[in-house]
Amino acid sequence: MLTRKLIRLAILSGACLLPAACATTSYSRSGVAALPPGVKGKAGANAKVEIEGLKIRLESLDYAKREATIPSFALRLVFDPRELGYSFDPEQAVLRAADGASFRPRVVGAGYFATGPWACTGGIDASDSASRYHLLAPGSCFELAFDATLVSGARFELDLGGLARGRKRLEPVRLSLARREGRSIDRVYWLEVLLAPLALYGGGM
Repeated sequence: MLTRKLIRLAILSGACLLPAACATTSYSRSGVAALPPGVKGKAGANAKVEIEGLKIRLESLDYAKREATIPSFALRLVFDPRELGYSFDPEQAVLRAADGASFRPRVVGAGYFATGPWACTGGIDASDSASRYHLLAPGSCFELAFDATLVSGARFELDLGGLARGRKRLEPVRLSLARREGRSIDRVYWLEVLLAPLALYGGGM
């Protein structure tokens, strides 16, 4: 299955090197620019970190097409603890700007991440509830929204606090954030792809 997906991706990538073979969309999206020293994982718009055996996926939700208004920064956290006993208080996550301003999140969760709709399901708006720790199970998820916009060139950091293992509170992890541009493939015009070799052959005559 993985091999088939890689082959399909390679075909699409090669096809879109041809003019007019693909319809694409330019977009921008924020993500983790770099991980702090000693923290395992990978950066990006779908970043992954591991903190004392607790795996966390951080997926940014502020996708915007080029020329469109950039939405406020939001992200989805999906947890995969290696054992029972981990917990999380989302109210302790803080977004910090370069000028010293800080932002607390509006929280939806705890929910359960479903791969079918690719969404955090079953979560409720917990913004007005008291700050508390939620026990984590594989697939536990939260969505955090902040009243700040990460535009290109802006410097922000996310202090991911509120993590605990049993009664031990884990040290907050500070993640650097940045906005990046990209291009997505919306449609492949296969007729153009199939006719391209004939055009090249005809041009060589």
